[in-house]
Amino acid sequence: MDDNPSYCECLKAWVSIVSKCNWEKPQDMVAEFGAKAVDLLGKKDNKKTTVSCNRVVFDIKGNHLRIIAKYQFHPKLKKSRLYLCWIGTHKDYDKICDKNEQYDINMFN
Repeated sequence: MDDNPSYCECLKAWVSIVSKCNWEKPQDMVAEFGAKAVDLLGKKDNKKTTVSCNRVVFDIKGNHLRIIAKYQFHPKLKKSRLYLCWIGTHKDYDKICDKNEQYDINMFN
């Protein structure tokens, strides 16, 4: 990923927003950031037995950066969690999508 100082500021702003959110369902993330900035990833394939990957893609800085995160909702605890899986440029994201890796890539293990 480019070492661009403006990316850092945008990521800090995104973290500031996300840290205050307590979503109950995936659509709450879409409502927070807008449908153009959030893509809920479904299943890796169309098989009935495949479960959703519970991942979301956030477009940052006018779609210059992408974040893939895994989400969990804990209704009884009234908490939600995001686990960062990948951060990169839009161009880098297109490369992992070409390989169909967006469903299971983990940059941060």
